[in-house]
Amino acid sequence: MKIMDGFQKFIPAVSIYVILYFKINITSKEVHPMLIFLTGFLFSGLAAFAASRLAEPKQNLLLNILAILLPLSEIWKQLLLTAGNGGSYLWWYFPFQLCSMPLYLLPLRQLLLAGQSRCRTAQKTKAPKGICSAVPDSGSRKPRVCVFMSRTLTDFLADFSLLAGIFAFADQTGMHYSLSVLTLHSYLWHFIMIFLGLFLHLSGSSPKSAVNKSPADKPAVKSELLAKPASFSFRKSLKSFLPPALLFLLLAGIAELLNCLLHTRGSIDMFYISPWEPSTQVILRSVADRFGRGAEIVLYLCLIFAGAGLIHVCSRFLSCRFSRFSSSSTD
Repeated sequence: MKIMDGFQKFIPAVSIYVILYFKINITSKEVHPMLIFLTGFLFSGLAAFAASRLAEPKQNLLLNILAILLPLSEIWKQLLLTAGNGGSYLWWYFPFQLCSMPLYLLPLRQLLLAGQSRCRTAQKTKAPKGICSAVPDSGSRKPRVCVFMSRTLTDFLADFSLLAGIFAFADQTGMHYSLSVLTLHSYLWHFIMIFLGLFLHLSGSSPKSAVNKSPADKPAVKSELLAKPASFSFRKSLKSFLPPALLFLLLAGIAELLNCLLHTRGSIDMFYISPWEPSTQVILRSVADRFGRGAEIVLYLCLIFAGAGLIHVCSRFLSCRFSRFSSSSTD
């Protein structure tokens, strides 16, 4: 425990140094892009591991802080961009990319979990129904719908946002702005996405809450984390991936609708699937040149599905392996 406490105190100090170093050197391009990614990924992973060892109330507090800071930082970014453009809004930077989804989904997830927690407390204390009128009796479907929604949001943030945060560094030109503070914000945003995805995966597989606790003593808020099966099943893993995959399709549809409605007002390419804009994906640009923009968009969406699905299945496989190892070592 002393080692873990020292480790958790060590991370913030080193992280501040790394942030200041990158702030000075990123805009001048003195740092190699791969070094930026590897260093940021390393510290995001270490921070996620350290956070996953915290008690669940502290984990929820950390996510609540992020759920507030992410929207506030995006509002600040939009104001700076608009002010820098003479007060005219730039639709190209409208916050509805795949990398922007934690801005909306993390606060929604935290609100759902907070509502569930309050209603469990009200039911335990036998409070009047008026205190918890938003959630009906346990026989109703609404509590199960809320749990399903929170798990879907958790899976989406853990799988799709982690994938987007990693692959954003394949082409870092879009992360550079004329203002160095916005460049730093862009890099930190994607590292936070990586941290968030890894944290949700590690929290869901952490055995700490199962140690020295009977099933009745386990906290009810455990449902907020990724639902991990006792034994690995490839079929069940794919089935559990279906809700976040459908959510991605819904969000991609909304993004394409925004592209259709707003493309006449200026350049806009939400989710990078606008048929009115040329391909900006370095890896798929040759596909668009040879087979057309439509084929490139379909391939792009399929690759996102495949990458997020791979993360989802691998997470459950490793979680089951880790659970078996930890249970055998405790026995």
